[in-house]
Amino acid sequence: MSLNIEQLKSDIDSIARSLGIQQYDVYGSTKEESSASSKNKKPFGLNSSSKSNMLIRVWNRNHQVGVTTTSNLTYAGLTDALILAHSSAEFTSRENNYDFSDDCLNSSQNIHIQQNYTNMTSMGELVEKTVQAETKILENSSVFKSVPYNKVSESISKKFYFNSLGAFKSEDKNISYCYFYPLAQEEGKIAREAGFLSIVNGFQNLNVEECAEKAILKTRNHLNYKGIKSGKYKVIFSPEAFLDLFNAFANFINAQNILDKKSLSTIETLNTIVASPLFNLYDSPLHDKNPSKSHFDEEGTKTQNTEIIKNGVLKSLLHSSFTAKKFKTKSTGNGNIGSKTTVSPHFLHVTGASTHSASFDLNNEKNTIFIEAVKSLHAGVNALQGSFSLPFDGFLLNNEEKQSIESATVAGDFLTLLKDICYVDNNEEVTASGVCSNVWIKELSITGNG
Repeated sequence: MSLNIEQLKSDIDSIARSLGIQQYDVYGSTKEESSASSKNKKPFGLNSSSKSNMLIRVWNRNHQVGVTTTSNLTYAGLTDALILAHSSAEFTSRENNYDFSDDCLNSSQNIHIQQNYTNMTSMGELVEKTVQAETKILENSSVFKSVPYNKVSESISKKFYFNSLGAFKSEDKNISYCYFYPLAQEEGKIAREAGFLSIVNGFQNLNVEECAEKAILKTRNHLNYKGIKSGKYKVIFSPEAFLDLFNAFANFINAQNILDKKSLSTIETLNTIVASPLFNLYDSPLHDKNPSKSHFDEEGTKTQNTEIIKNGVLKSLLHSSFTAKKFKTKSTGNGNIGSKTTVSPHFLHVTGASTHSASFDLNNEKNTIFIEAVKSLHAGVNALQGSFSLPFDGFLLNNEEKQSIESATVAGDFLTLLKDICYVDNNEEVTASGVCSNVWIKELSITGNG
């Protein structure tokens, strides 16, 4: 990476002393990324970028916090940023009394997670992989008309945190991903689109050809479709679909949302039953299968494996250092700094109970809906009421027969859904937002067009 973090830290410390600033902290990142797409078997949309930015917090003598962001990392640019943050502090609220994380009070807990980078993969190789994959899809069958969404990408990045007390943390990442979403159409039928995303640590671990093959299979599975009747159905969520839905309602495990009264939970919800006893949930930023591990949050707090729900009971919330003090507990390392500190999950991990009173199998289900992917989460979710009504891609299961559904909508109440979980199988899959298995729900309302 071209950015010298040590020099940056030294410059900011020097500027802060010259301005009489006694307390500050900095969270920043730098990233180099290259990507390629393909259109009609030719290179399309080639991009390379290098970006660096920082968020600076400065405390004044009244312990008010001013915040600014900058991508100008020259000495003059850093000086302007510190002056702006310091001058804006007097206009900020005194109610949100932010302070350093307990993990960042000195240099004894400094960490530096490094990776031995080789050179970035050449643009020529990215192009070759992308064109080969798109060609493989288009030549698989005449039903594949195009691959409108496709990309192969590699990035190397570094995130860092340091403050006026000597705390200094940094972490390197090398993330590669690819996705292919083909558009297929049989004569006399509507066009169908599905696809596959693969994300890994290191380009050498990215299997672009396998990703294209999975995209072909997923799209083919939806070509023979039928409508279904509206009604109540047993529903099975794929790992990706369940985590997407869960994240849409993540306010109910978010301590900051509870303080803001914008959550489905309250402080009294802790240690009560919120889900089926068959359901466990963790936030696992350091999970072995997480391609983008995170060892500290934006406040510099060390991340951890947080047990959120155990056997259906809400055991913990996700915290920043600010909410942890309000709740008289310890931060879970989920803070995001800014003019207001927020909280978000890193990498969710869903598991079932160690023992089940019953066993379920996708091949033995009758008149059951399998939801492969949910759509329109931005419009079909009321996060503060807990209700959802979402179009989805999926199948009607009848024993070993799997019939693609032409179009349908699933609706329900999220908190009721959690309590209606009747099985979580052991077929864990890694998605962009976590690790999860197929999740069985006793009953949900399905609106079809059959």
